[in-house]
Amino acid sequence: MSSVPEKDWKLFRKLQSDLTAKACELIFVKVDALAKNREGIEHKSYLDLYDLIQTEDAKIAEMFNNPTRNNILLKLVSLKSYGIFTEEQFQMFSQETQDRIASILELRC
Repeated sequence: MSSVPEKDWKLFRKLQSDLTAKACELIFVKVDALAKNREGIEHKSYLDLYDLIQTEDAKIAEMFNNPTRNNILLKLVSLKSYGIFTEEQFQMFSQETQDRIASILELRC
């Protein structure tokens, strides 16, 4: 079963905007670093930027595209895995959901 308690679903919906903003900001930090160090290697930097955008776009999709009660647990696992949750945000979820996320992350390693 990949669903979570209704309370956790509502919490995700409440936090979704802030989580999306944080994920995007982390991407912009990476883009800024590439842009600042491009002198003399502009084409390589462009290719690196292209790769970065593709990789990060896949992560954004994994975390945020089409959230439903049936796939929300995997979205939460991705958010935790990519370091988007603050510890405070993560602790807001039920202990059951936190434990399920931790179990899945252990299996991934």
